[in-house]
Amino acid sequence: MAERQARGGILILGGGFAGAWVARLLGKRGRESTIVNHENFMLFASLLPEAASGSLEPRHVVVPLRMMCPRSDVLVGHAGTLDTSGQTVQVETEEELITVGYEQLVVAFGAVARTLPIPGLKEHALGFKSLEDAIRLRNHVLRRLEAAAAASTPGHRRRELTFVFVGAGYAGVEALAELHELVHDALRFYPELAQERQRWLLVDAAPKILPEIPTGLGDYAAAQLAKRGIDIRVATTLVSLEPHAATLSDGETVPTSTLVWTAGVRAHPRSRGSACRSTTAAA
Repeated sequence: MAERQARGGILILGGGFAGAWVARLLGKRGRESTIVNHENFMLFASLLPEAASGSLEPRHVVVPLRMMCPRSDVLVGHAGTLDTSGQTVQVETEEELITVGYEQLVVAFGAVARTLPIPGLKEHALGFKSLEDAIRLRNHVLRRLEAAAAASTPGHRRRELTFVFVGAGYAGVEALAELHELVHDALRFYPELAQERQRWLLVDAAPKILPEIPTGLGDYAAAQLAKRGIDIRVATTLVSLEPHAATLSDGETVPTSTLVWTAGVRAHPRSRGSACRSTTAAA
């Protein structure tokens, strides 16, 4: 097992907004650090909807960590065992397992998608948390247009042209709006679908969409979505999901091949326990 010491004695686990900005600000004050992250870039998660729709290229929604944090060493890998007494972290890279020593530790793993024990959700829903998720969603939606164009029955076409988004926060609303625009633009290349009706559903358990912002702005956004023909279902949850159908708590079973899960996030499981206590002690 290889061993090394964190540059400047500061080890930062996670290269998202929190970890990357800590390293950048430390660098501006002449301090060096080592960043451990599963990718060599920081993702602007707020721009994922634009990446999914193709209005921005994927390279425009990421920043290389070595460029953003020039005084930091970047170690691409996954943090494993944390030894708080010995002040070391085991990092698994593509090539080897490295023990990294530190004097001060920052745990900034960020968040992961919040999922619920809904039958079929894990198997059939599309996530929307990473750049890979955004590209996968774009490709999936375009494949649905191809499937609809090749369908032999009206029911099959309607199913392929029905898109359900569960979660009406920023991510869900923006992703739906961007993908709706993508499909609207792409349909001019599918003359056989010119008379087919699309169906877009936005589902959320809350009593209103965009609960993070003032009510007036949320109501305005809801009105704009309604003008586009978006079916907004508030105070509604997903009950179960099958490969080609979603059942909602209002009793409707929606034939669809596309359900996007954007119903919030939770703390990364590795952020809990001794790692968090070690961060507090180091601070």
